[in-house]
Amino acid sequence: MKNNWSYSDKVKKLEFTESHQHQVLERLNTLNRKKSSRKILVTGVTIATVVAMLALSTIFSPAMVNVLAKIPYISQFVKDEEHKMEQFNQILQQINMIVKKNNLNLSDININHEDKSVIIYLDELPKSTEDFAEKVHTQLENGGFKGYEVEVVAHKERNHQSEQTQQEIEQAIQKDRNLSKELTKRLHDEEYELMFPVNVSITPERVGVTVIVPESEERLDQLKELMEDVAKGFGETYELDIRQVEKIAREQEKRWGKTGAIGHIGQALMESDEFPVTGYAYSFHPYPLEIIMKTSLDQNDSDAEKVAQNIRNEIHLYIQNDEETSTIRNDAYEVKVLSKDRKEIQ
Repeated sequence: MKNNWSYSDKVKKLEFTESHQHQVLERLNTLNRKKSSRKILVTGVTIATVVAMLALSTIFSPAMVNVLAKIPYISQFVKDEEHKMEQFNQILQQINMIVKKNNLNLSDININHEDKSVIIYLDELPKSTEDFAEKVHTQLENGGFKGYEVEVVAHKERNHQSEQTQQEIEQAIQKDRNLSKELTKRLHDEEYELMFPVNVSITPERVGVTVIVPESEERLDQLKELMEDVAKGFGETYELDIRQVEKIAREQEKRWGKTGAIGHIGQALMESDEFPVTGYAYSFHPYPLEIIMKTSLDQNDSDAEKVAQNIRNEIHLYIQNDEETSTIRNDAYEVKVLSKDRKEIQ
């Protein structure tokens, strides 16, 4: 698998928080690429040993080895990704030291561990990019990251908004916050249970408000009046949206959200050579959770049902055994595996 991380937004303070890490990992969900073939180097072994290794490799796939070792493939994948992110942060810290010493501003960075290459995007280039790249290379070598090629390029200027436009944006954001805060307080005072935080959107044309309550809530007319009373203080034209969801479904959504399980499942299976997964989707509403795995399988293929069942088994193995999924093991959920023409494979 080719590991290529790119942090494309402005690197604020040149530090990666946990939320940044999740953003980087969340981006990998959009990738559809598969792992590249792995190179194997065999030295100091007898011909008989080589033959034995080759024979075993045809019998046991990496996914099967994980099962036999009672280590779910998805769990191992998540651990590997966390290790890669640690490496990313360590390299970023090494580069940050050189950037600060030279009074430069880092805009973006692209790190490719497989090719051992680093591309550094700076707001302004130093007098000698070669000297700067050599300093970074030396710093990385001293930090234990050996053999990385370093390239330094200028970051393309973006259209900066005027101070007036930025001020207007900040005022709009504050107005949204004020409306959300006031409406949330009123709803709590009237003992309405919110399934999701209040969603508001204020534009020069209208005020939009969305409130989601349990399906058991019956005071919908009073709720609408309350929303109108608050919204009209922020604009003459307003649109109100009241939705109801199953409380049990929302509670399940919260549990799964804390584990990050769905993202881990989708990301791991899409990156695997063993499973022909090309994408995934999910829905908590209505209850129970439905996980949809999109594949490149032909529904008429003789092995399609077997492969589909292997995908379902791998997901179940991860949920039942990973140390981070203990809170969702008893949850009801359904996994649907779709063929390349979007038909379910039983």
